[in-house]
Amino acid sequence: MKRFTALICVMVLCLPLALFAAGAQESQKTYELTIASLEPIGAPTTVSVEYMAKLVEERSNGRLKINPNPAGVLGTGLQIMEGVSIGTIDMISMVLEWYAPFVKDINVYVMGFTFRNDDHFRKFLESPIFKGMEKQVLDTIGVRMLASNWIGLPRVLVSKKPVATPADIANIKMRVPEIETYLKVWKGLGTSPTRVAWAEVYLALKTGTVDAAEGPLDQMYATKFYEAAPFITLTNHLQQAFTIAINDTAYTSLSADLQKILADASIEAGEYFQKLIRDEFETNKAKMVAEVAIIREVDTVPFHKLLEPVIRESEATGFWSNGLYQKFQDIK
Repeated sequence: MKRFTALICVMVLCLPLALFAAGAQESQKTYELTIASLEPIGAPTTVSVEYMAKLVEERSNGRLKINPNPAGVLGTGLQIMEGVSIGTIDMISMVLEWYAPFVKDINVYVMGFTFRNDDHFRKFLESPIFKGMEKQVLDTIGVRMLASNWIGLPRVLVSKKPVATPADIANIKMRVPEIETYLKVWKGLGTSPTRVAWAEVYLALKTGTVDAAEGPLDQMYATKFYEAAPFITLTNHLQQAFTIAINDTAYTSLSADLQKILADASIEAGEYFQKLIRDEFETNKAKMVAEVAIIREVDTVPFHKLLEPVIRESEATGFWSNGLYQKFQDIK
């Protein structure tokens, strides 16, 4: 009996030591996560992802490392989204519209000219509507958004010929990604949409596979699209936000302190990104114009009017939830 009691005492005394050792072992465990994106090396998003990775490694004392994979090296936009959903890719830096094939209500965001201005867009990102979309993404594809404050400059049109009215883009071969809403928008605007991966757009413009493309204004210098299609028209048809997101299984495998380090660094890098693109834009704009680019403003009202039937048809056929487009417009 005494021997049994002594054994119990030893076990009770040793248990805290064992738990401490296990906790210490967990705190020393290291993790490596891949992050995929489409933007080229040197683009503001790529530079900002590298900055985020640096913050994470420093603040975790090397326990968590983020390995960037830019320029579509891990696949097309759709392949990257599918990869992060099933866990073959850990993290992504992707524009918000790439979630639309998986969560139908995000199609409203992708529809051209949905937002009145930058302020309207920022209020949307802070709204209960967007918070609900984040939850839908997590519930539907198992991807957790960590930061959506990577707000860039609006998307613009880049073309081989000048554009002043919708008639100027009638029947042109327009590059679009693998997102159904883009097909609807650019077909509605009178073009002939052609699907081309982002990494192949420059060559497609150069060889004449497409006559025009569109993309974030802040990405025009890094992509060099203007070398093949020198006319940049400030259509501002889509407000732009990149998101930092992670496969939820990968996220929950991290300790609580590493989760916080990663989430905080994602948001901080978003602020860095916003400052970077706005600091660099005027300089890069001057460089583009000095080389070959011709940058022009345009009256967007006629373009927006052409999309009104597309918006009505999309809602009537359940392309997004009934009444959602108006809820977007009601955000003040």
